[in-house]
Amino acid sequence: MGRFSETTGGAQAGSAGGQSVGVVTPKVARFDVPLKLACGRTLSSYELAYETYGELSPRRNNAVLVCHALNASHHVAGTWEGETDNVGWWDNMVGPGKPLDTNRFFVVGVNNLGSCFGSTGPTTIDPLTGKPWGANFPLVTVEDWVDSQARLADFLGIEDWAAVMGGSLGGMQALAWATRYPTRIRNALVIAAAPNLSAENIAFNEVARQAILTDPDFHDGHFAIAGTLPRRGLRVARMIGHITYLSDAQMEARFGRQLRDGLHYSFAPEFQIESYLRHQGEKFADYFDANTYLRITKALDYFDPALATGGDLARSLASAACRFLVVSFTTDWRFPSARSREIVEALVANRHDVTYADVAAPHGHDAFLLDNPQYHAVVRAYFERVAHDFKDYSTFRLGKAFTQAVAERTRVSRRADYTAIASWIGEGANVLDLGCGDGGLLAFLARERNARGYGVEIGEAGVRAAIATGVNVIQRDLESGLKGFADDAFDCVILSQTLQAMHHIEAIVAEMLRVGREAIVSFPNFGHWRHRLQIARGRMPVSENLPYQWYDTPNVHLCTVADFDAFLAQRGLPVLDRIVLSGGREVSSLPNLRGELAIYRFRRADAPRRKSA
Repeated sequence: MGRFSETTGGAQAGSAGGQSVGVVTPKVARFDVPLKLACGRTLSSYELAYETYGELSPRRNNAVLVCHALNASHHVAGTWEGETDNVGWWDNMVGPGKPLDTNRFFVVGVNNLGSCFGSTGPTTIDPLTGKPWGANFPLVTVEDWVDSQARLADFLGIEDWAAVMGGSLGGMQALAWATRYPTRIRNALVIAAAPNLSAENIAFNEVARQAILTDPDFHDGHFAIAGTLPRRGLRVARMIGHITYLSDAQMEARFGRQLRDGLHYSFAPEFQIESYLRHQGEKFADYFDANTYLRITKALDYFDPALATGGDLARSLASAACRFLVVSFTTDWRFPSARSREIVEALVANRHDVTYADVAAPHGHDAFLLDNPQYHAVVRAYFERVAHDFKDYSTFRLGKAFTQAVAERTRVSRRADYTAIASWIGEGANVLDLGCGDGGLLAFLARERNARGYGVEIGEAGVRAAIATGVNVIQRDLESGLKGFADDAFDCVILSQTLQAMHHIEAIVAEMLRVGREAIVSFPNFGHWRHRLQIARGRMPVSENLPYQWYDTPNVHLCTVADFDAFLAQRGLPVLDRIVLSGGREVSSLPNLRGELAIYRFRRADAPRRKSA
């Protein structure tokens, strides 16, 4: 429902593409087995409100759990009977033909313990007193929520989830599922999240809590018994939180310094942004519970999977066995892209399967709720992989069974350059493919050499295509280097026909040799006789290997075979192998004149030589 989105006003998530799941009916599951909480207290019994969409398959292997953010609920998609305006908070994401397609998947939305939308929490009755729990309800954590969700899975007869997915605080739950129940989750979609809260975020939460705690109508949390409601505190808390959900650019574009009806030199809301924030605060105070707000923000503050490993996030994620999709948004300053990259780097350090997309979106943190085409295309492509996985998910780790299916689906050809590179890759090698494009080379190496690893790609189209190909792709700009990849982390680092598009050649080659034991570089040979002939005629060369006109080329450095020979020799980098191709065949004589595409394998001067595969 719209009111349960992070942003309760302004640009609402629509339903672009696909159909609605229609009218849905909330359900409640009761549990009488005690649940021990992280705070040390125990719930002797409790209830969880949930909704389901789609059909559970006979093998029960198509279930997806959707975890909600701070003020959302189990009402993820569709509407309720007689409440046509009450649309699920992620209705644009979940439904028939939507990125999370309920024609394929059985989707479960659950309301967290301590919330105020049907699950046991401060607004429900404490069985020991017969009165609302209120301030007596215990503090809960993300881990407590995940434990209760595992019991809901048992209740529904789901042994493991095809995926657990969520945005913001929901993404943190997906991350916790991956380590707390590693055998019960096959994919984790961690969207607009962070491995823990920064000091700034904890500070925002504390200011919001103080607004509630110091409201005279709060009565130490027993306002229901007192017959009051801390509306003022809730309004201010919501206004503070709401500011963090929007980007500065989005707020400027929507409101700027617009006035409502001129200046009146008063403390009434004169600017449109003031009026908007007050309106959001008023709406929030109408439906959200103050004790719930206090507890959920505390759960946010407490979440830190690395706490148990002395701050070592990589070590804390080592037990995960699932694949990951991590998504961030470029204007999200509450959980900025750098925080998502911390998760990605920790997963890479463990050689876990992870794909990462950094989506350009102007909406700030709230972007995860909205209809961004690239974002939805990434999620849709990833769920295509998850759906493909239904028959035999145990072989998905870029093993031969899966990559053979990928090759058949994508028609990866036996290109001469791919074949040459594969001949230099050891069986089962760990490979980093820079500028991977559609992931075709990495998929080819997985199929032919049982190699595994990651592709790095900056272009949106390339990221989408690589996800569809089935490889691990990480979206990042190579010009910023390979920070986050450890020294000697890979057997081989490949830069296939991307060298000419790099601004800082020496820097990227140095980085390749830092993170990899060997490097492979291929590039179109500018010295080929056809290129020379075109230059002799006064024109910039255009060919199959240099297909761009001078005015729209991405190539900033064009080199020849002789140039690259000299480049490596001047830096004392030993050449292990070199192949120069023309028309798909190796050129043995006059390679600088006759070769169209050059492929080099080299290493650091101090690195031990490995024999070709």
